[in-house]
Amino acid sequence: MIKDMSQDLNNFKEIDISKMKNPITFFGSARLKEDDKYYKMAKNLAKLCVKEGFTIVSGGGGGIMQASNKGAFLGSKELNLDELRSVGFNIYLPFEQRLNDFVGYNMVFDNLAIRKMALIDKSLAFVIFPGGFGTLDEFFEVLTLKQLGFKEVPIFVIGSEFWAKFDDFIKSSLLEAGVISNGDEKLYELSDDLDYVAKNLARIIL
Repeated sequence: MIKDMSQDLNNFKEIDISKMKNPITFFGSARLKEDDKYYKMAKNLAKLCVKEGFTIVSGGGGGIMQASNKGAFLGSKELNLDELRSVGFNIYLPFEQRLNDFVGYNMVFDNLAIRKMALIDKSLAFVIFPGGFGTLDEFFEVLTLKQLGFKEVPIFVIGSEFWAKFDDFIKSSLLEAGVISNGDEKLYELSDDLDYVAKNLARIIL
């Protein structure tokens, strides 16, 4: 484990930021298929974001990760960009995880924590799609970093139907119990309007 962490830290330091112009990270489930509505939304939003001047970063696997990388790949092709705006930071797992076919620049990690750091550290914004425990872990880490003032970044959450009870939990349980502060419930924005999300994200690089 120590050896793996040491190598992953070296990999993290060697990330070529020149291949990540205006990076934004998409998080979401690896299990969603191509016919799923959230897969389609992730692909379309990634394409819109590339056209706004962003590089799309994902975990490099399937599901939402593949969708976002595919959208970035297609957007790059449509714009005839010299470099593909599609990045994947993958990880070795016993299941669910292999590098998708739409990543232009990738790095593979052994350690989940360092891989998550790579996904978060350089990104200018985050888009959270429906997902399971891993997505929730990533979402809460980004929220905590923003709450503490370490990352002043936009966080958009896509999937109003999926996230409705989560949003209510934040506002009716955490906020009412006083375990978060007034205003913390506004650290993220819930929207299914992809054009709105892309245009608002574009404001951070104008």
